[in-house]
Amino acid sequence: MNQAPLLSPEARLQAILDGTRAGTWEWNLDTGEVLVNHRWAEMLGYEPDELMPMTYELWQSLSHPSDRERAKALMARHLRGETPYFDCVVRLRHKRGHWRWIHTRGRRLSDSDPAINWVCGTHLDISGERETQHRLQRLAESLPGVIYTFVMKVDGSFGFSYVSQKSIDFYGIPPELALQDPDAIFDIIVNEDLGHVHASIERSARNMEEWRCQYRVQLAGEVRWMEGVAQPEKDEVGQIIWHGMITEITERKQLELELERLSITDELTGLYNRRHMLRTLEEQIARAKRYQEVFSVIALDVDHFKQINDSWGHLVGDQVLIQFAGVLSARVRRTDVVARTGGEEFLILLPNTTNEDAHRVAEALREATEREDFRNEDSETFTVTMSGGVVTWDDGLASIRELLSRCDQRLYQAKREGRNRIVVSDQP
Repeated sequence: MNQAPLLSPEARLQAILDGTRAGTWEWNLDTGEVLVNHRWAEMLGYEPDELMPMTYELWQSLSHPSDRERAKALMARHLRGETPYFDCVVRLRHKRGHWRWIHTRGRRLSDSDPAINWVCGTHLDISGERETQHRLQRLAESLPGVIYTFVMKVDGSFGFSYVSQKSIDFYGIPPELALQDPDAIFDIIVNEDLGHVHASIERSARNMEEWRCQYRVQLAGEVRWMEGVAQPEKDEVGQIIWHGMITEITERKQLELELERLSITDELTGLYNRRHMLRTLEEQIARAKRYQEVFSVIALDVDHFKQINDSWGHLVGDQVLIQFAGVLSARVRRTDVVARTGGEEFLILLPNTTNEDAHRVAEALREATEREDFRNEDSETFTVTMSGGVVTWDDGLASIRELLSRCDQRLYQAKREGRNRIVVSDQP
């Protein structure tokens, strides 16, 4: 079988250079002479003859002023033997006046023989790649968030492989620092949210599901809300890579929190409302059933409230309710829940509180109310009293309805017995 003739080494090398569309250059360190091939000149819109005689000085004059010193410094380091190659990205002026991005690489032919003073290398035109990067960067800067790529390696270590410039606005951290030290991003997350963020990342990695997390960051003494969204994928070596965006949601979160607060708050007194109290009681009952926890509930009612409204008007009546709510709030624990559940009706949930302790709390509230100075529109003081019923959860109560019914029974009994008193559940 006939074999095709083998190409000479020179022809094979030229074929490789033609295939890569690389320009070549050779620089004589002694004379400053520079030899370039046709492709080198073509990248800049020239014929080789137009650049003759080609010298290092002419080469430098074609370079962008902002790139010259950096390129010189990198070449000097290579010539001193500090780097195995010269490697630099520079801009060179095209014949038509615009700039082309060139990736230039080179090496001294023999750093062990001082008689050989040539440095040879290649030029690759990466203008298209740079333009694509620039467009992507402009796109990233136009988006309302930080674009990033986050990588979790097989050994569990992690880091960022890309972070957009918006990280400065959002985190006060330049992309270079985030790439070098990923903890710089995590360090500004509010401590109470950090565990939640890590857990959400681990869950996304485990289930290969979308990562979505809301968390707070502390920046220059200010707390901001952030939301991160990213889609994970595995690469060929098993690394998990998330491509996503982080946006600031402080205003939205504040609105959500305010709407949530309004939905569970009594508008007049600022206490919780009936809706929130019922939901909290359901949760408390579930815990009591599961963990055999004890808790008590006090039902309270302002005595003769209708007479207050009739005597001094609804504005004074409203002020009485506001002041009474303040008496209650000031004398309960942080773990207790106080709610206005009706016109002049209130409920207090006392977690981990026995019947005896709840009775003491109720009596203290009754006495504090009776001592309080309430005033009408003429600033005249008058006394307000209240009645209450105490119920402690036990196995005999099957539901929240039964619990509240028992509270009402005790409260009505206090009213029947003359008001300004507390009736305690018969349960131990």
